[in-house]
Amino acid sequence: MASSKITLKELASILGVSISTISKALNDSHEISDATKKRIVELAKLHNYRPNKIALGLKSGRTNTIAVVIPSVQNSFFARALYGIESVISQTKYSTIVCLTKESHDKEVDNFDMLSNGVVDGFIVAVSEETQTLEDFSHFEDALNDEKSIVMFDRVIHSIPCTKVTTNDYTAISEATQGLIKAQRKHIVLLSAINNLNVGKQRTKGYQKAIDKAGLTPVILESNRDGVALALKKYMEQHPVDAVIALDTDASFASYKVARELNKKIPDDMAVIGYVSERMAPYLAPELTTINQHSYTMGKTAATLLLEQLESKSNINYSVVIDSTLSQRDSS
Repeated sequence: MASSKITLKELASILGVSISTISKALNDSHEISDATKKRIVELAKLHNYRPNKIALGLKSGRTNTIAVVIPSVQNSFFARALYGIESVISQTKYSTIVCLTKESHDKEVDNFDMLSNGVVDGFIVAVSEETQTLEDFSHFEDALNDEKSIVMFDRVIHSIPCTKVTTNDYTAISEATQGLIKAQRKHIVLLSAINNLNVGKQRTKGYQKAIDKAGLTPVILESNRDGVALALKKYMEQHPVDAVIALDTDASFASYKVARELNKKIPDDMAVIGYVSERMAPYLAPELTTINQHSYTMGKTAATLLLEQLESKSNINYSVVIDSTLSQRDSS
């Protein structure tokens, strides 16, 4: 079998043409005759020739590769967003590199430092929790200075001049809270394991707005994912609660767990509105009313906007807001 390590120079030597001719033929240039193209393509295929994308990128300034930097794929939101991104990218000449930060600032910085150096043309990123807590965004600024296009989605940094795709978190939670108030719920608790994230802060503000407007007392319980159930249980053992708005998946599951442990019936004793996958919500008992962020659409939008910038060789400070919708089910 022929070696897969053959180079452009070796292909040129075999065919008795220049390296430039080989390169142009493999890129379907109109400067090369169809007959010559056919000979070159057939020989390249015979020898399993594969171009070195990084080397070509360093030479041309383009690699046709996009980095998707996200905290996790175990989180259903990011998994669905990734499907949306791939549904767009797979129809183009571009390929993707997926990097997981696991909410680590250092991992995020390492990914940007490594990939900005001629490996990718642009980034689609959901900012890690630790980066938001530390408020250290220099790696984004460095990538922009290296003329890399960036599109942030869901978790965004508004001070960074790049394209951002978000949902209307503030409005969505405010309207959900108002709905519970109209249903005569008087003791509405906000439960969150994402209080360090910008999205969590926006949702909390939406809740506070609706509660203040109704003249009710806000109750905001915040903890990490391991402590959020205990925080709710301790509060409910001492205070009346007739509704919970859970701002994330962990808080949503915690609400069901605590209701079961305290013999509270959902929704009779306690209504619950939360954030979990639209595919998962119907399998809870009772089925969970959720705020749907349309993560698949968000991913498609982020990918489309980045591709437009890469083709126009620009980076745009622009924001797109995708409306969340309330999926009403049996829990509220």
